[in-house]
Amino acid sequence: MSVGRNVDKSYNYNIIEINNQSIALEHSNQFKDLGVLVDEKLSFKDHIQDKINKAFSMLGIIKRNFKHLDIYSFILLYKSMVRSVRLL
Repeated sequence: MSVGRNVDKSYNYNIIEINNQSIALEHSNQFKDLGVLVDEKLSFKDHIQDKINKAFSMLGIIKRNFKHLDIYSFILLYKSMVRSVRLL
């Protein structure tokens, strides 16, 4: 992945192996580094959307599996399951 304002996507990067064969590296639009999804414009929109979707899926699990909860039990489940997913 190339990062910058004027990125030439037509340029191909190659790796030369021991037996002098050239292998082209494929171009990527985004990558994950240290658990953070980054795109070529250094935007974190996809990463944030992924974390939001995981938090909503955890809320759905709580809603499906715990029908009759009091407020204290819900807060405990929310803090342990939903907020922890958001921070990872």
